[in-house]
Amino acid sequence: MPITSPPAGTRRTGLAAFRDPASVAVVGASANPSKWGYWLARGALAGRDRRTVHLVTRGGGEILGAPTAASLGDLPEVPELVALCVPAAHLDAVVDEALGLGVRGLLGITAAVHDERRLAAKVAAAGARMIGPSSLGLFDAATSLHIAWGDFTAGGLAVVSQSGQVGSEIALLSQRSGLGISRFVSVGSQLDVTMADLLEDLVDHELTRAVGVYLESFHEGGRIFDALRALRAAGKPVVLLAAGDSEAGARAARSHTSALTSPMELVDAACRAAGALRVPTPAALVDVAAQLLTTTLPTGPRVAVVSDSGGQGA
Repeated sequence: MPITSPPAGTRRTGLAAFRDPASVAVVGASANPSKWGYWLARGALAGRDRRTVHLVTRGGGEILGAPTAASLGDLPEVPELVALCVPAAHLDAVVDEALGLGVRGLLGITAAVHDERRLAAKVAAAGARMIGPSSLGLFDAATSLHIAWGDFTAGGLAVVSQSGQVGSEIALLSQRSGLGISRFVSVGSQLDVTMADLLEDLVDHELTRAVGVYLESFHEGGRIFDALRALRAAGKPVVLLAAGDSEAGARAARSHTSALTSPMELVDAACRAAGALRVPTPAALVDVAAQLLTTTLPTGPRVAVVSDSGGQGA
């Protein structure tokens, strides 16, 4: 179906579809546990007591005991959120079908998209929103929304990451430490929904008590640090892990997401202004988050140092 622009004056939809959608469709669902489509279907189906879940696959039959449809157009309703887990060569056609049906929330798992700018223009013209592509997925403990690879234990730490694997490492470490995850979002290529959007969306997220962030670039840096400041004001401290602390790290970030990293002295200054803490490793992020979640934050000059060594005290 052709994609038409929304009526003049129509605002683009917010992020509600990524928080608590009434219905979800996984396109590219699979019965093979070695494939992404299996894990996305498995996670989505775990939330069936809260929402309708549709599985779409060309193969037909059942997956994990649930019926499947051959296409989005064969579903009995228009899903509020569609997870796209199809080969890159088929992504355009599936997105066109989804937008033509009126879908307004898209989660792009598919990687290696050929023309990302064209895809972003399509989504914007339809008034829809997309996380990704190249996203590892998302999880929200508050609403039983699980469309991501892996398992999550509910807790108080939100993780928003520019790298899906780094985000997964932080989530795994946090679970091993007993913290658990309130929300997990892998931002992917940020063609539409950005890191700043997702951080702003956490300010009133009730289960979130602290936020762990991994960044490789500071696009919309002003908005990002305004969001960090708002999170701190809401009583949700932020622990930030940033790539580019060395020239090798900066080169690696550029090769991964074409990110232009910022000098760390500027990042540190912005963190101080926003009340965020920067750490060097995922493990340090989890350690600091654990302290923030289990102790009361001191206010004012109320920290005393007692030592049996002048050097150690210093």
